[in-house]
Amino acid sequence: MSYVQEVPPDTLGHALVSGSVPKGYAAHLTHLLDEAPVPLVVLAVEEAALSEGVSPKAVWRNVAKLARSLAVQRQSLWV
Repeated sequence: MSYVQEVPPDTLGHALVSGSVPKGYAAHLTHLLDEAPVPLVVLAVEEAALSEGVSPKAVWRNVAKLARSLAVQRQSLWV
């Protein structure tokens, strides 16, 4: 995995809300969903939902989509 740069908060929020992986950030999102403490992911989802004006439930559906598309190890937590 390559982490050339950090994920800007708005890029992370958009990825969580849209369920799409921004170019160059697949490794970052995989690490987030596989390694980050669950409360941190919950906080990220809540903040993304609030800032984008969507329901947290909709964001969780897209987190599950991201987990599937990235084939993360902890996929069962997110689907």
